[in-house]
Amino acid sequence: MGKTYIIIFDLRFKMNRSIVAVIVIVVLVIAFFSIYYISRLSNASTIPAGKFVKISNVDLAPKGEVIVVEQSWYGCPVGAAASWAIYNVLKNYGNITFEFHYSDPDHNPANIPGLIFLNFTPTSIVRFYDGYVYNEYLNASYNGTPIPQNELVLIGEEILKEEYASMGLNPQVANYIIQYETQVPIQQYGKPSAYYVQPPHLNFAILISGPNGTYIITTPIVNPNILSGYSPQYVYSHLDNFQQIIQASQMIQQVILEAAGPLASECPT
Repeated sequence: MGKTYIIIFDLRFKMNRSIVAVIVIVVLVIAFFSIYYISRLSNASTIPAGKFVKISNVDLAPKGEVIVVEQSWYGCPVGAAASWAIYNVLKNYGNITFEFHYSDPDHNPANIPGLIFLNFTPTSIVRFYDGYVYNEYLNASYNGTPIPQNELVLIGEEILKEEYASMGLNPQVANYIIQYETQVPIQQYGKPSAYYVQPPHLNFAILISGPNGTYIITTPIVNPNILSGYSPQYVYSHLDNFQQIIQASQMIQQVILEAAGPLASECPT
């Protein structure tokens, strides 16, 4: 009986070791493919050019409000072109003060007419914030502190966080804009928006957030080239003549209404 017991115990021990070994191998294989699959999914995550995308169901605006947040720089041709559509929408939500401006004369495309926003006083549930990261010539911060060309992205991120913090915005606003400009590729370009331009820098973004979630765009909403050769005064007086500005205005308005969700009835139409 003793020998039989030992033999049976030995067989069971060996079988258990075999089963454990198989389980360990299966777990390792599953873990390997899981890590690989998640990595592939992460690398494949992209956003389209020229369209807002919903990036979160979280409301980053104060209760009962919708926020429209722009990130640009003083000499940005994309921001200059977009400023007309932003103004065209937000003039219905509050009083905007601004100054006429041209984009960087040394940056392609050059001398695009636009608006530099100075202040927004709301008359509705919408609040507008703009963060200009760099100066006119993309070689310093908005307040003139020099930035080495190879550090424009890194230092720009810190400037943006500081600017938005001083405005009282939720820290996640800056985090999302930085994430989607520097980490998430644009489908048509294969690179994030901060890196398909030269030199790499925080380029342009609009984030809109409200009770129904948060939306973002990091590519041009108006082609700057269509404004080349015009003065800011002319564009301001003839906004309705520029179909792209009208279409971009409609897109912004639609996203505001979408983000507003149950508050949409309080938005001007």
